[in-house]
Amino acid sequence: MARERLLVFDLDGTLLGPDHRIPDRVGGLLLELRAAGIETTLATGRPYAAVRRFVDELDLRLPLILFNGAAVVEPDGRVLSLRPLPLPIALGALELLRETSAANQLYMRPADTQFVTDRLGPEAESILEKDGMSAESVDDLAAYLEAEDVGPIKVFSIGAREELERVRERLGIVAPEATCVFSERDMLEILAPGVTKGSALRTLCDKIGVDVEEVAAFGDNLNDLEMLRTAGRGIAMASAPHAMLERADDVTDDLGGYLMAQFGHLVGKERVA
Repeated sequence: MARERLLVFDLDGTLLGPDHRIPDRVGGLLLELRAAGIETTLATGRPYAAVRRFVDELDLRLPLILFNGAAVVEPDGRVLSLRPLPLPIALGALELLRETSAANQLYMRPADTQFVTDRLGPEAESILEKDGMSAESVDDLAAYLEAEDVGPIKVFSIGAREELERVRERLGIVAPEATCVFSERDMLEILAPGVTKGSALRTLCDKIGVDVEEVAAFGDNLNDLEMLRTAGRGIAMASAPHAMLERADDVTDDLGGYLMAQFGHLVGKERVA
């Protein structure tokens, strides 16, 4: 029998289908579960502008975990906590990324509706389309940051996995305190020290008065790993990397079916396997 009070979902690859939408079956059930006393929120690498439509669709009432844990934000966009990447670490990461063919992006402020990129090509265009944002293209991201004299929330890079792995390894030597996570196979995110979805989940739970043991967290990639470790129950999608599957309490290839099996009885629906 489920004992959770809060369900926390990663978006891409987890809550969203291949069309980047919440399946009707899942969305309807989550709304019914809220009426039964189980709340829902999101934990994603995306910025606020890219999740607002899901906040409205699910009528979310609790704070959101954004930028892979760098920010905890109310559904109306009010920032509760923010941990930006220190400027020296960001500049060091960009110096390493210069040696790759990766397309790089900076996210500067939680409420921004655009990011800053050094390559307005197919990589950036795919993010623009998915997130419904705009982009500012600059020749030199390091010079941009130096002019701003402030670190970004995160550095986000899209490129060959082998190149990005080398950047992560080298950054681990020059700035071992930085957080480096892959949100997808070809996407590396560089964040402030100690920033994870897991640490942000603890911050969220403290603010809303829910014990982390009363949380079920769902994810599909390595940036979700700490969140699954932190929650009372961690559920990995079957497509997740081995490290995720090994750590998860449960694994599913059918989110709607899993939710129905675990929580359907709370809303008078037939329990299914």
